[in-house]
Amino acid sequence: MGIRAFIARLRSASTVRTRASEPFDAPALPAPVPLEQLHLRAGVMAHVFYPDLIDEFAATLGRMPLHFTLLVSVMDAASETRAREVFRRLANVQTLVVRQVDNRGRDIAPLLVTFREEVMALDLLCHIHTKKSLYTGSEQQPWRQYLLDSLLGSPERIAWILGIFQADPRLGLVYPESFPGVPLWAHTWLSNATACEALAQRLGIALDAQRYIDFPAGSMFWARVDALRPLYDLDLPLTAFPPEHGQVDGTLQHAVERLFGIITRHQGFRLGILPSDGSLALAAEGERNVYDALQTGLSDRLTLAALDARMVTVDIFDTLVTRAFLTPAAARDHLAWRLQRQWGISDFARHRADAESCLREILQRDPTLSEIHDELAARLSLPDVDADMLAGAERAHERAVLSPRQGVLAALAHAQLMPLTAFSDMYLSGDDMHQVLPGEVQQHVSRWWISCETGLRKDAEGSWKQLAQREGREDGRWLHVGDNEHADIQVPQLAGLLTPVHVLRPSALLDVVPALRPLRHPSGTQAPWPEQLWRGLLANGFATLADTSPHRLLGRPQLDARMLGHAVLGPLVLDFLLHAVSAAHRHDVDHLLFLSREGYLLEQAFTRLQGAYPAATSLKGSYFLASRRATLLPALFTTADLPLIVQGTFNGPLRGLLQARLGDEAATQIATLQTGLMERDVFLPEMAGDVLHWLEPAADALLALAGQQRQSYRAYWARMMDNSTPMVVDVGYAGSIQRNLARMLGSPLGGYYMALRAGASALADHGWAEARYFDGRSGSSEDDSVILANDLLLESLLAAPQGQFNGFAGSADAPRFGPMELTAKAVSTLADVHAGALAFIDEACTAIGQDIAGLNLDAEGVQVPLHCLGSGRWDADNVLAQLTTEDAFTGRGTVSAAD
Repeated sequence: MGIRAFIARLRSASTVRTRASEPFDAPALPAPVPLEQLHLRAGVMAHVFYPDLIDEFAATLGRMPLHFTLLVSVMDAASETRAREVFRRLANVQTLVVRQVDNRGRDIAPLLVTFREEVMALDLLCHIHTKKSLYTGSEQQPWRQYLLDSLLGSPERIAWILGIFQADPRLGLVYPESFPGVPLWAHTWLSNATACEALAQRLGIALDAQRYIDFPAGSMFWARVDALRPLYDLDLPLTAFPPEHGQVDGTLQHAVERLFGIITRHQGFRLGILPSDGSLALAAEGERNVYDALQTGLSDRLTLAALDARMVTVDIFDTLVTRAFLTPAAARDHLAWRLQRQWGISDFARHRADAESCLREILQRDPTLSEIHDELAARLSLPDVDADMLAGAERAHERAVLSPRQGVLAALAHAQLMPLTAFSDMYLSGDDMHQVLPGEVQQHVSRWWISCETGLRKDAEGSWKQLAQREGREDGRWLHVGDNEHADIQVPQLAGLLTPVHVLRPSALLDVVPALRPLRHPSGTQAPWPEQLWRGLLANGFATLADTSPHRLLGRPQLDARMLGHAVLGPLVLDFLLHAVSAAHRHDVDHLLFLSREGYLLEQAFTRLQGAYPAATSLKGSYFLASRRATLLPALFTTADLPLIVQGTFNGPLRGLLQARLGDEAATQIATLQTGLMERDVFLPEMAGDVLHWLEPAADALLALAGQQRQSYRAYWARMMDNSTPMVVDVGYAGSIQRNLARMLGSPLGGYYMALRAGASALADHGWAEARYFDGRSGSSEDDSVILANDLLLESLLAAPQGQFNGFAGSADAPRFGPMELTAKAVSTLADVHAGALAFIDEACTAIGQDIAGLNLDAEGVQVPLHCLGSGRWDADNVLAQLTTEDAFTGRGTVSAAD
């Protein structure tokens, strides 16, 4: 690996590094403490590179409403004299320190080195500088003014910011949202990756290379000194910063700027990001100008960008094709998981990475897949495993997890940019590409520029210049399209090409679209491969929106029916069924009864799953006609059973109670005996005793009718079971149907559910019951259950395209159904919802095949999409307005899913 790489590996191995925690749903900030109660030591550190702005800064600092320490760095003696003269006039300056500094490290070196001791003596610090950024081609006065106004715009604003710091001891850094001129893609590491990694290693911080980050673009902020203390603990010398040569990226000062937010979070503090509209509020995570990036569709952006282009190149991975997994590393982790089980290869991912790194040092280019596996096979030296087998396994894996990115392909075709020249930094050769890429992508590529064959990488500026010379495009009229913010966007611009077209990779959407951030895993890119699989499939779905209708991702993402099913139901149903299969095997069950109506989709999904999951193939799955109404009456044997009728809650007339819980025939019989009572209002459980008293005269007639229904139901059961050992599978919540069936049949019955309420403890006398996501029998609060909080919403999405099952009309061959609540249009919409859910399951099975058996997902994670929908974070209002669910059992009647 070379001596430098070897030393770096040793240093890295000796450092314990941890990730900075993500904010997720940060708690609300407290009210600010009034200024007169503030007891934090505050200061301002101002780097005055441009002395002509001293008066402007003095006017700004004159707004400080309290005594403060002012630390000023200047470049020469004249500036020092001028600064002392002007700043000492400020009324609230308690301590003034002005120092000359070398032109090294820009505004960051004075902050960390020159005034280290003075800063360490403070509690709060505001860092500002005379930002002109002339290297951009013009003075950035609007940017500077925006930052200064956000941080120091008025005495009231300053008092509010300081008051929040006093009120919340965990607030570590406050800065403005990125100025509109900072593009979304700039919120990544770019050319600073190496410098940031080196600094993060010293700080014990593990960075995610692909993540979008929050940082104070422009390096102006208010900070709690303790939040940045690790930087000061490094005790950096001035010589750690490079001499000034007009660098635009890649230096220590650029690395520090990008790590301010990461360090703050790593210390356990939170960020407070001021909105760009000037209002007094703080967000825990930035918007990073994502709304500007999503204003225009990809097709229009490509068409406009290509007007002056005479050559167009396109990245391949994450641009023309997407992987089923969020990251390439997760895909390789899955392959390693598979190879360990198939061939006994331990730690495949690490060995493969080492082989690739070693060959890159030796060959001074990216090695090919065949070269990597030749090296790997020699290292592993396993019997019956050779290089061809290893390379073949990796090609087959890539082929399974890759899909065309249809939105990008369509946009390229619309902009008339076909056929394509594909430009990729990759170990897959041209021959490999033909083996692994979908045919739809291959047919649109006429030329392949792949680093393992050309020796030219996109992340090297010289490669672009060399290719431009070779292709006769030194005039710069070359457009590139890709997803990598550094290699596909920043470097081509630095090389003098046309402004590239940035295509957001799917995984980035979970960072940059605020409403999608709940989908991120707490471990980020280090999440296990099963978690990155289901999240990756969802990200690919949202990427289609980003490519075709980006406005639908602004604010509340707008989901159509198919996408709703894919994102909300797909992961939940897949995970639930996988665990239902495991429960069946644990309990020696061979027949899963998916109860109507919510079992309609579950049964179809189970059939899809059987195609890839051997453990599911040995089980039979049936859509079983059952409802609380249809099973309650047959479960009544004696008058002692009548209290079952009045369990739970109900609000409405007695007639409605009887129809909902016993059926129309039973209600009619009771009406002939108790005519005057039928319209009486009933409130359960408060009036349970009264209702039972009213039913006493009709008890014999009810029990006779119950016997008839029981006979029909038993016949239906016998026909469906065929000597199998069944368990019911349902959403939940009290297990009433399972209890009724067990009573009716006179034998215990098992059940597997999404959620069970505390009342399900009554099932103990009738069989076993397990719940995947919530079990109130353990004493947990039902308020903590996402499933229970969204019970009717979930039921409306899982509904069958038929009315409620109401029992049998005389025989098991004559099931009776209630009226259909949905319109024809709503039935079509429901079918699209279900098609989306089934498509998700198909995608997962296609990607990993029989490894679906090892897909152990996080139970809380797969409920996040349902929570996003139910809480209103995601917008599917047009879909939900058409869907309803029937809740007559509690007297609520037909309930709209939108409610």
